[in-house]
Amino acid sequence: MSCCPPGAWGELKPDADYKEKGSVEKLGDLPVYVTGKAGDDGKCVIWNYDIFGFNGGRTRQLCDVLGEQGYLVLLPDFYRGGMVTPTDPGLMDFIMKETVWAKLEADLNKVIEFAKGSKGAKVFGSVGTCWGTYPVMKLSARADFVAGVGLHPSHGKICPAFSEDEKALCEAAKDTKILFMPAGDDDVNVKPGGIAQQVLSCHSLLMTFHSLRTRNVFFR
Repeated sequence: MSCCPPGAWGELKPDADYKEKGSVEKLGDLPVYVTGKAGDDGKCVIWNYDIFGFNGGRTRQLCDVLGEQGYLVLLPDFYRGGMVTPTDPGLMDFIMKETVWAKLEADLNKVIEFAKGSKGAKVFGSVGTCWGTYPVMKLSARADFVAGVGLHPSHGKICPAFSEDEKALCEAAKDTKILFMPAGDDDVNVKPGGIAQQVLSCHSLLMTFHSLRTRNVFFR
């Protein structure tokens, strides 16, 4: 199984002149990239990366871009320094090891507590790229999360590996505003008319980038 379809673009690097604007803080054994500020309204975004991990692609650069718009942005390193590529023969083993919701939830609870207690966060949203849309959907089921964004959503490919029902995952998040931005070659369930739109209905918006192949959507 690959979370990316055949022909998908690979990891793209940060702009040549990019310099990080945030810093890495440790919550026990969990590194978190912190950028931006919550402001008086306490807006916080938790960014859930893809399988390229904590130091991959343009993830931190995009976190910084969002942080400059008046949000506290937190990027947890769920993999603790690990990563994998879509063509790696060990991809499935990696996903099975890292996509254990009890472990992810424990990490996210640490991050949320940190955001509220140390950074003034009051209201939450989440962004996820590829693998990261799975935690986005889980977080969107929480009462303290008001919005979620999934770019190149891959939660539908992850669910069967854990005998989890994609429709039930969407049902749990149906009261949260969710934006999906699939590439042209992504699964039909995250496109107009698919499971996501059927279940999330008026609370969802799906924008398909037909001319773009996977990864170009959120890394370019």
